[in-house]
Amino acid sequence: MNTRTRLERIAIARRCRALCALGVLWLALASSSASANPLGPPDPEKWSPSETVGVLDRVTLRVHWFESLTKLREAATARAVHPRDLRGFSILSRNKDTGAYICDVFVVKLGGSQIDDDRTVTFGHEVLHCFGLSHR
Repeated sequence: MNTRTRLERIAIARRCRALCALGVLWLALASSSASANPLGPPDPEKWSPSETVGVLDRVTLRVHWFESLTKLREAATARAVHPRDLRGFSILSRNKDTGAYICDVFVVKLGGSQIDDDRTVTFGHEVLHCFGLSHR
């Protein structure tokens, strides 16, 4: 087997793992109760690969947990993100020197009975952005 074929197979395997992870995340979000998410269950038709980055298979994920929506919205304002009705946000960036992608997710802490509510859906929503998916 030549080196190019081996590298191509590794790249395909990585993409498959990334897509599988996205599928599992989508299933988890879709199976959550519609009453927990005031926007209704996620609709995969509303997501598409970003025109600028496509679907990413390698992203460093950094999660910034906040104690309250007030603190989250203060952090959004400090980063020039409009805080009105905001429940979470993410910022995907690329290291110009290495080409590596880094995604910062900003959400209110999950815990106790909150694990299955809109905070979980918000967290999953923001992680989807980290893989290069955008709203249509």
